[in-house]
Amino acid sequence: MEFNWQQYFWCLAVLGPYLLTSSWSLSFWVRLTAGFVALSQAVSQIVLSADEKSNVESEPGNPFGKASQWYMAICIASGVSGGLFAAFAEPVGLLIIMLWGCFSVYTWHIVAVEDFHPSMTLRQQHPTDPWHEALPNLIGPASANESPVVFVCCALGICSVVFFLSRACFKYPRTIRNLLGGIFGGACGAHATVQAIYYYWNYGTTVYGLLAGNRYTWCSDPSPCKIFYITYCMLIVVSMIAQYFAYNSSRQGRALYRYRPVPFRHPNKRSISSNGSLEDGQSSEEEDEDEREIAWSSALQKETWEANLRTPKSCWIFLTVVVTASSIATYIFSQFVRWSGDTRTHFYIGLLYVLTNAFCLWSIIEFFFTTLWFHVIRLVCDIPPLPKRDFSRGLSGKGRTLLAYCLLSKSKDASEETVETAKQAHLANLDPNMCITTGVVSVTSALSLVKHELDTRDASRNEIRQTLQAEMVVVLRLFQAGRLNGLSSVDAEYELRKALKTECGSGDRSCFWLALAEHQDPVSLNQKLAVKVEEAVQHFVYLHRTCKVLKKPGQYQDVMVLGTTGNNKAYTYLNSVYGELGREEGSECFGYNGNIEIDESETEARAAIKSLEKRGMPDVELVASYGADPNKRYHYTMVLDSDTMCPSGSIRELVESAEHPANRNYGIINANLATDYSKDDSSTTWYMWRNALMEVSTVNLQRGQFWIFNRVGFYGKGLIRNEMYISRMIGMPGSPVEALPVDILSHDTVEAKLLQPAIASGVTLYEDVARNPISALSQSTRWMLGEVRNGCYHSDGAYRGIVKLLTLMYSICKDGKPRKEPYVRCREVPCSAAAEYLSHTGFRLFHAGPSILLISILTSLMAERKYLLELNVVPVLGVYAFLFTVLALFIVPKGFLILDKLPSLGLGRWLLCSSASSKVGDRAVSDTEDDKLLDKGSQSLSAVHLRELEEETWESDSDDEKEQAPKLGRCSVLARQLVLSLIEIALSVLLFSPELVVGCVRLFRGAWAQVTGSAAWQPQDAVEKEVEQNLSVSYVFKKTWWVFLAGLAYLAYALTFQIYDVLIYLLIVSWMLYPLTTYWMCMHIGESWKSTFMWKWVMEIKKIQQ
Repeated sequence: MEFNWQQYFWCLAVLGPYLLTSSWSLSFWVRLTAGFVALSQAVSQIVLSADEKSNVESEPGNPFGKASQWYMAICIASGVSGGLFAAFAEPVGLLIIMLWGCFSVYTWHIVAVEDFHPSMTLRQQHPTDPWHEALPNLIGPASANESPVVFVCCALGICSVVFFLSRACFKYPRTIRNLLGGIFGGACGAHATVQAIYYYWNYGTTVYGLLAGNRYTWCSDPSPCKIFYITYCMLIVVSMIAQYFAYNSSRQGRALYRYRPVPFRHPNKRSISSNGSLEDGQSSEEEDEDEREIAWSSALQKETWEANLRTPKSCWIFLTVVVTASSIATYIFSQFVRWSGDTRTHFYIGLLYVLTNAFCLWSIIEFFFTTLWFHVIRLVCDIPPLPKRDFSRGLSGKGRTLLAYCLLSKSKDASEETVETAKQAHLANLDPNMCITTGVVSVTSALSLVKHELDTRDASRNEIRQTLQAEMVVVLRLFQAGRLNGLSSVDAEYELRKALKTECGSGDRSCFWLALAEHQDPVSLNQKLAVKVEEAVQHFVYLHRTCKVLKKPGQYQDVMVLGTTGNNKAYTYLNSVYGELGREEGSECFGYNGNIEIDESETEARAAIKSLEKRGMPDVELVASYGADPNKRYHYTMVLDSDTMCPSGSIRELVESAEHPANRNYGIINANLATDYSKDDSSTTWYMWRNALMEVSTVNLQRGQFWIFNRVGFYGKGLIRNEMYISRMIGMPGSPVEALPVDILSHDTVEAKLLQPAIASGVTLYEDVARNPISALSQSTRWMLGEVRNGCYHSDGAYRGIVKLLTLMYSICKDGKPRKEPYVRCREVPCSAAAEYLSHTGFRLFHAGPSILLISILTSLMAERKYLLELNVVPVLGVYAFLFTVLALFIVPKGFLILDKLPSLGLGRWLLCSSASSKVGDRAVSDTEDDKLLDKGSQSLSAVHLRELEEETWESDSDDEKEQAPKLGRCSVLARQLVLSLIEIALSVLLFSPELVVGCVRLFRGAWAQVTGSAAWQPQDAVEKEVEQNLSVSYVFKKTWWVFLAGLAYLAYALTFQIYDVLIYLLIVSWMLYPLTTYWMCMHIGESWKSTFMWKWVMEIKKIQQ
């Protein structure tokens, strides 16, 4: 027999000292530990009280008598569930620590009051049902010698509950919570440590927890009992001292730099001098105006910061439902393990099985309830889009925006593609007030490539000029002929767009031209439009960064500072702090005196650099000139990757949402991200088609996520509010914030915590998707490394301990000395519970495959051979139960697609007591009649434009395209989505199964890259080009042989031990076929396949969604 319930006490030898020294931190692991130990021990004592005999004479494998299997599963499931609740909600974790601490003090004090010899007469008969009078079973019968300390413990327990409930109304300072966690946690840690000592001493009768309810059993001999009591008291004293020093050490570290936002103030804003007198030329009225503006700005920054730290009630309700459902599933799956009798289950292996199932089921249940929540809320309350202002005739000065296309190129082709994408975005989003500037922000180093990028910029400017001049001729002819006179704005725009599309091929800039030309004198119109054309050309800029510090975030952080303040001097991430990873203080951020690798002769290089400065510095000066003027500065930066496409008007719509007063708390406005598969239709691969298939068979859950959490994640592409970003992420000269570690990869996780992103669901941007599974693995491995690295920054990060140890061993073996870690100014940043939860979404997704593989190993390998794990059900049936749950929770949401076609009742305005724009739209701010008319007008105008644009697009299609893409009603779309969903599920069985092995490889590569400090894989674009050039079965097999080998090994095991199960062999077949399925996914889709319903339906629905 392998199992012994006393094995539970082995973990207390580690968990007890951990709580003794770290309870003050209330970290994730402290709360998880406290919840697991406290709940499992409490439940074990309650069920032990059901049978008096089981307290004394039970067998190690049957501690609860005949009901041991049932009760032991309940004890373990209760511990796991308690750990989940405590870990994901700090208030619950602190409550458990405080109650456990009170109970441990009560236990030892009442033993001391009884002179360490509880009378056996205190034993009482308990009812057969252990849950009846559960509290008396825990605290035991009252002592004959009552003490005030007993009443104090009871009072503290009641106060703990009151403190927990009051947190719904009050936010207590972090110091108070740390103090309570340290004091009560010290008692918890001392009690857990004494229990471990009791077990290792192996003294007296076997018990399953030193509790007040069974004190007559474990304290039958006064002498050792007194020793345990003294040890408990001494450990509490030691804990208080240790935690005091640990807290002070942590506070001193925070004192060197404690994260706090720095109030933003433009350096050229009028101000009062340090001695209180007015600056030269400043009147008292200007002084009063400055003071009012400063006060208003400070109040606004404080209000938005407090909003970022606030967790909405809808989030707590949602998480409570998810955790409760996960706990119920945990109770069910814990019954699968055989815990009692002559079982071969080892306690820790059985616990690992339960924990792994709980982790996987958590993610699946969360997805299920997010989908269900989305549809229910949409049907009953509606999920309104973000309210927005109307800037159809041009952005205001407060909406000035800079598009930052971040580029790091290794080839001319990559440079040309990025500049071309930026040029298309610039043309599609021209603003009549010239408040949108498009910039290619490059950190390319090779001199020849930098020259080529500037040449490409000049060529793109010529193309922009020629395009606009051709359109200007059409506009002048229409206006000078008077063809638009007397028409409404809608009709005028329609006629102008039709003429532009007929003669120039595109009507996307009809709003731009109409805003410039209407109400202008036809005589001088030509000159005015020519000036605007040249200005639009000059607003397409190229900025070369002089260093690569902080990688992509450094690119847009520097351009943000340049465009917001006019400052082109470095004041963050300096080499005086970060060493070789930093840069020189006061050095130029943009220019050509740094980050240039000379790949030609020295003499030619000097002349070339001077030429680059002459051609490129005017762009830097243009952006800086706007930034230096506080009334003309850039207020927003649109962060974009080199492949991100911005459709016509998309930037304006994002700024319209950002500028609405109801959305001022949101520092980032995200757009939907999709893939334009028609961009390169001839080279579309089956892998890209499958991604499109998944997109059309699901709903946009980000909308529901935004409603629940009042925020969404950030994925590196969005409209950023410059003032807020500088205040919270960058800092001001002399007061740097530097919230991002200098070597960070997944920077968007930290930015999402501090900037409260929102989603403008009506705007869609397009980006390139990985073209095949091989390049997708390279991309996801880089993301995995980012998750691992983020987990190493935090003191309680999931990877910090193990990666730090492996790094130390690796560096000593390789270099003979420990590797110096980069300086990190901010290891943790304050954020709401909602932001913290969303920040771990990627972590859960990346670990899903390895977790399911672990379940497969535990069930089909270990449980099948009854090696350290034995299941009550047939091992394979355990896998079926798990996969049935998975499929049920994934398939049912597909059926919810029918709900997406039903109209909403729109009861949110009456049912919800909330003013958040994520819940009720603009109800809180559109109170005046002018606001209502403005909103109504802009909405109707947008509807007209959208309808006309759809009609024009339809009319412009060829007859063949019309036949292939008929207009579809809601029912037709729904029917096709349901059919495609079934195809997607079937493909997932074949294509997702290898993810169990691929996920482990990804995890290993990411972790190993962090340990060694180097990433050995190729960039995604390089991998895609290599696949295109070398695609063959043998090439793909070289890239995927490890999945085939895993399938072969699994097949050999199954045949050796005569395992005949369809599910197991389906898994094996999918692994062994992975090289072939990968080869198929890499292939281009032939023209014959594009005539089938699978291709046509997917593309038709994609077109409708766009």
